[in-house]
This record gives sequence, structure tokens and C-alpha cells, in this order.
Amino acid sequence: MAVKGKSAAAMERPGAPALEKGLDLLEALAEESDGLSQKALADKIGRSVSEIFRMLSVLEQRGYVVRDADTGQYALSLRLFELVNQHPPMRRLQRAALQAMEALVAEIGHSCHLVAMNSGRFTVVSQSEPDRLMGWTVKLGGNVALSSHYASARVMSAFQLPERRAEMASQMARQDGIGDASALLERLQRISEDGYEIAPSDAAYGVVDVSVPILNQFGVAVAALTVPAMTQPGVDLMKDVALREKILEATQRAAKQISCAVGNVG
Repeated sequence: MAVKGKSAAAMERPGAPALEKGLDLLEALAEESDGLSQKALADKIGRSVSEIFRMLSVLEQRGYVVRDADTGQYALSLRLFELVNQHPPMRRLQRAALQAMEALVAEIGHSCHLVAMNSGRFTVVSQSEPDRLMGWTVKLGGNVALSSHYASARVMSAFQLPERRAEMASQMARQDGIGDASALLERLQRISEDGYEIAPSDAAYGVVDVSVPILNQFGVAVAALTVPAMTQPGVDLMKDVALREKILEATQRAAKQISCAVGNVG
């Protein structure tokens, strides 16, 4: 007989409160780019330190969170990212992305890579390169800090809701040692209005980055598709408008196809 006020389904879930506590911790950490102390984390989810101590220890032991030995702050690890990549929908997305990316590199003759956010950093989740002797590529699985020096980071930051965009701009400014993020915010606004970013790479001399967002159904960037176009002898990509437009249009078509795979049908 079911207890009054509780459904039979609710009575069959004695472990739900503990699960909810663990999910509260993971969701709270997901919102923080710089990590949280145990006390700050407890305050954020409205619980006491003693209430979260054991759960936090288990999450750390299982590799879902990591604790900074110097600051004592907790942050998400890559464990959730690894699980997502094992999930069939993510595999379908990666397959769809790879198909579009292979077609892209075959058309333009340059490599491309897909970058997604992960705990305040960004990770190369897919990569494709053309069948040519020389070129510029990035490492699949590469994981680096969110920095304004990377076109992918700027594009992903530009296509966020205003409050989140400002947060990411501040994070990039701190990472890059910039005292005032206002100029960076203005640049992100321009990228948002243009719908893409084309700029000489800060990471490699002679490379021009062409980057466009992968948007979900809400118009928010969940990833960025970037072509690091290597300059050819006698060709200045920043001055060759026709060639630059060809690469951009092909990249935008590929990005649209990938965006459809994550639910953007607009």
C-alpha cells in the first residue's frame, strides 16, 4: 500500500536523495570555470559541508571531480566528457561531423577541426586533414585553456547568451593577462554580428584561421568548426578575398550540416 502523499514510483526510489545530491554537486561545478572550495560548493547547493563531504569524496575517487592540491578547490574532470563520447548520440554527432569535415577538406585542401567546451577549457573532439604532403593540423583530443589567442575560443564565446559571453570574456582576459576585457567583448560582439571569425593565427605563423560556430536549437554555440588555412607561396589569404570567401562559404556549409545534427533546424 502506498503512503499518502507519495506515488508508488517515488516509494521505489530510496536512493534518489543521494543521487540528487551528487547531481547537484556536478551541476554546480559545471557552472564554475575556476573551481570551488568545499565550503563554497556547499553554500552554492544549499547544504552543509558535512552533508557533501562523503559524496564529494566518492566523486573524487571515481574521477568525476579533481581537487587542486594547492588551493583545495574542486573542479570537474574530463570523466563526464569521456562518458558523453561513449554515448550513441555523441557518436552519431561525431560521425556526422566527420563526414561533413571530410567533404570540407576535400573541397578546400586544408585541414579542419571541431572544438567543444569542457570545464572552462576547450577540447578538439574531431579532426580531419586533406590528402596532401604538408599542412597545418591540430591534435585530436588536445585540451587547452580558454584563451582569446584561439579563434575557436573566440567564436564559441561570441555565440553565447550575453551574460555567459561576458563571463567567458572575463575568463579569457584573466588567462591572457588582460586587465580590461572591454576590448575583447567588443571583438566578440563583432564576431557574433558577422557570424564567423577570420584572422591570422596567434598560434602559428603563416596560418589564417577561419572559424564558424556550431549552434544548437537555441542559437548558442556548442562547438566551433575551424580551418587553419596554411598560407601558400605567393598567396596572401588575408588579401585574396575570392579565396577567403570560398573557404568561408564551404566551412559555413559544413557547420550548418553539423548544427543540424545537434538539433538546429533553422
